[in-house]
Amino acid sequence: MTTKPRLTGEPIMRILCKKTDSLVGYLYQWDNGDLQPAWLNEAMAKVRYEPIVRDIAPSPLDQQEAGQKPLDPLPLVNA
Repeated sequence: MTTKPRLTGEPIMRILCKKTDSLVGYLYQWDNGDLQPAWLNEAMAKVRYEPIVRDIAPSPLDQQEAGQKPLDPLPLVNA
């Protein structure tokens, strides 16, 4: 744990019950690097973690930084 303050956090994993496979919480990563579970009800010991897969298309700025040509937006038809 760091001494820097926690300003923003993002869920990075789902916390699932090993017995029922039901969602019991989320694991958050804070901007200072700390990890913290957020339980939906009470904390549990027998759990497993499943990464949250983000299906986000890269922005044109990300593509430019990576040296790729950004995709042109579709032309508006009958606008």
